[in-house]
Amino acid sequence: MATFLKKIPRLFQKVNIRAKLALLLLLIFGSTTVVFNAILFVFTIQTLQRDFDDALFNYSVDVSESIEIDREGDLAFPPLKVDHGKILPFPLGTALIQVRDEKGKIETRVGEFGTFDPPYKNDFAKIRKGEEAIFRTVEVEDKIPSAEALSYRVISFPLDNISNPHYLLQIAVPMHLLESQIQNRLHYLQVGIPLVLIIAGLIGFFVSGRALAPVTHMIQTAQSIDIHELSQRVPVPVPNDEIKQLALTLNEMLDRIEKAFLSQERFVADASHQLLTPLTIMKGEVERALKPSATEEEKNRVFKSTLQEVDHLSRIVKDMLLLARVDAGFGALNLQSLSLDEVIIDALGRVEGLAQSKNIKIKFDISDNHQEPKMVRGDFDLLHHVVVILLENAIKYSPEKEMVLVKLVWTPATSEIIIKDQGRGIPPLERDRIFERFRRGQDADRATQGYGLGLAIAYKIAQLHSSKLYLAENISKGAEFHFEIRNEIKNI
Repeated sequence: MATFLKKIPRLFQKVNIRAKLALLLLLIFGSTTVVFNAILFVFTIQTLQRDFDDALFNYSVDVSESIEIDREGDLAFPPLKVDHGKILPFPLGTALIQVRDEKGKIETRVGEFGTFDPPYKNDFAKIRKGEEAIFRTVEVEDKIPSAEALSYRVISFPLDNISNPHYLLQIAVPMHLLESQIQNRLHYLQVGIPLVLIIAGLIGFFVSGRALAPVTHMIQTAQSIDIHELSQRVPVPVPNDEIKQLALTLNEMLDRIEKAFLSQERFVADASHQLLTPLTIMKGEVERALKPSATEEEKNRVFKSTLQEVDHLSRIVKDMLLLARVDAGFGALNLQSLSLDEVIIDALGRVEGLAQSKNIKIKFDISDNHQEPKMVRGDFDLLHHVVVILLENAIKYSPEKEMVLVKLVWTPATSEIIIKDQGRGIPPLERDRIFERFRRGQDADRATQGYGLGLAIAYKIAQLHSSKLYLAENISKGAEFHFEIRNEIKNI
């Protein structure tokens, strides 16, 4: 038995949620029904017993009124005048009646008592203490000849003096009718409760199935969604309940999955294109160099061109690895406390050669707004990469002999880097897509080096640092990028 009880939780875990709900409803309804009917059954028995005793008491009063006691205390038993028209819970013809005194002597009897002798000793004492009558149930077994019930109800009723009786009237009546009523009610409960529970279980299983039908539909729909049908969504039920919220949440998740999948598809396609272009160039150059008619000068030019394409491929692969590191999430960060002015100064040294090649000056300005230098918490290499990307873009898209402005602004809550170039700016139709991978402006100069990963990497790094990278609007000339990060909170 103990082993079976231990297996119940494991068996319950294997049952589906519909059956669990039905069993839970059945358990709640069943326990409530059983407890309610048990209380009602006890109350009914008490009511029937009280009605039975009231009828027996009234019958005792009728019998006592037919017994005469003279002045000397002698008893006279005329023929009993009992109203047979009364409806009593026991047959009048089988009632056993006797009168006995306080010493136990039986004065008279009516009926076949056999060996049955009702107890009486404590009854006198109880009546003298104020009891109106004494009731008890006695198992008669084989004591009464032709007994009509297994138990008889006995009443002890004072005859001569209610406060100090010398004679007791004792009447024993069969409890067959009361026992039958109790047995019938018990039988109804034994049959009715299981039947009601079976019906309730079936109804609960049906109702739980109807309640979970939207969930089943969502499961079937979700199982049918594959990579070719990512636009499909689970149905949203009409009632505004938890199931509707689950459907909306699943659809939002599917939206994100679809966007991520399409983004990855575009990334793979764009990456393949970006990698294929230099490889195709390299292949053509190598084939040209392998021709018998190729001169040494042509071969040297091919080697130089191939080396440039290898460098190009290296930069693409390096940036793709960096993008993969950023996509890995928070675990890829090497967080430390740092100051953005140090990051900017280090990045300026990195792009100095590129700026000199176009005779572009870089002006670094720290805003004087009465704020002390603030520290931020981040990955130095990644934040350095963000600044380098923004500076390289500003230099590449600015005309020669122009100026790139770099500004650092500290506020009580944030530190902000602003980088502004003097180029042609970004058309309004392109502004929303500049942070996509391998995205370059449609009117970008073909001579401008780049392949559209820089801003995508910078944007992902900003997201990884819970920061903001955005393009300022309403700029009259050029493009102005803002990188804003929260200051480090120091424990006091």
